[in-house]
Amino acid sequence: MGLNSVTQTVLFTSLVTAVTVVGSYLYQKWKQVKIPSNWERIGSVKKLHLYPLKSGHRVELQRAEVTEVGLRQTKEDEKIFQLRDRVLVVYGAKDHEFRTARTYPKMVLIDVSVHDEDHLAIDAPTMRTLYVKIPNRKDNAVAKVKCWNNEHIEAIDCGDEAAGWFSRYIIERDFGLRLGYNDASHRRDITKTHHKLLNYYKNLSNHSTGLFADLSSVTLINQHSVHDLNKRVGNNSNVTVENFRHNIIVDGPDLQPYDEDNWDWIKVGDNVILRNVKDCTRCVFTTISSENGIRDINRQPLKTLETYRKHSGPDHGPRFGTNLEVAKTGFINVGDPVFIARKEETQ
Repeated sequence: MGLNSVTQTVLFTSLVTAVTVVGSYLYQKWKQVKIPSNWERIGSVKKLHLYPLKSGHRVELQRAEVTEVGLRQTKEDEKIFQLRDRVLVVYGAKDHEFRTARTYPKMVLIDVSVHDEDHLAIDAPTMRTLYVKIPNRKDNAVAKVKCWNNEHIEAIDCGDEAAGWFSRYIIERDFGLRLGYNDASHRRDITKTHHKLLNYYKNLSNHSTGLFADLSSVTLINQHSVHDLNKRVGNNSNVTVENFRHNIIVDGPDLQPYDEDNWDWIKVGDNVILRNVKDCTRCVFTTISSENGIRDINRQPLKTLETYRKHSGPDHGPRFGTNLEVAKTGFINVGDPVFIARKEETQ
């Protein structure tokens, strides 16, 4: 009798689990296919930015491939190897915790480019060029790097020479830091570390994530929001879109500041479709100049954002820009038309 009861309990639990998994899968599929058919043009792509190194300097693109895990250079840009967005991360040799320009501002001056089909070239002020062989899981160690919100993401270690170079530049020691590479072979699982965000943002899912980006695979900002912010900061403020490190910068004569808050679906060009899954909440990183690595002594523009863009969600910081999930991959260009479906029209 006891055995039958246990068996029944196990079977019931298994059935509930199966139904939950199938239900979740079907819900995600339903979300993905429920794409609007009516689109409103609101502007065009002004800039495309890719950040190969997390916290490093940007690469400005005229054309990009939008993959499920973020932007990638096209073969027209690099015929031998295509850089991906946030494909590299610096982390501690002992604690395996990621390092960013929030703590080490001069990281924003590190440039990454393609040297040949097997090597990256990395440059920074006062440093000789570092050539890094693109690592693989077979020949290199794999570490789990502790990233934003205590999420652990796998990184393929790039070797001792790279470790020494980054240690000398960032912390001025011969050792202490490592460089990791993401081969995009493993999708992130944020269900345990980001459950508060998942409960608050109903469109956010594992499918939204990028490589070593804090969260989503693609981010977008409206140029007019930056103009408005500069007016509010005053004193001839020169905050630029680069302070916010977004991938897609949108502009248009009829755009209003913060219009992007109400965009649910976004179509770029003829094919690429993106979904707004979360507001971008901002931190001290926005106070660091991408051109000289100097932190603003008045905490601008974050100080001003905190006065009128404070967010009530679980991550608290002021919101500015959007986190996007890729619903349909493809290629986009600077100058491409941008279409949207607003939140109230898709509910």
